[in-house]
Amino acid sequence: MANFANRNIEEEVRDMIFERLRIDYINKEDVDYDAPIFASFDSEGDGLGLDSVDALELVVGLKEKYGIEVSDEEMGIFQSITSIADYVRENGQE
Repeated sequence: MANFANRNIEEEVRDMIFERLRIDYINKEDVDYDAPIFASFDSEGDGLGLDSVDALELVVGLKEKYGIEVSDEEMGIFQSITSIADYVRENGQE
């Protein structure tokens, strides 16, 4: 049962990213939660191809949805959907 709850956070984070950034160039069901989400770290081309402006939008989204403030030093959480979900599990106030 815990695995379902964990996967649910990944789904929530994925959905938040797709909604906030209005991503329509990829089917969200096909997203690899462990793929790099930023183009600069995605040598395989499996991720979402996001950029630094998108990162700022994600910071706002995490604050609104989970009450989480992400400092400049914590921007490394934006490696993948899984890394963001792990951060939410550790710091969120759902």
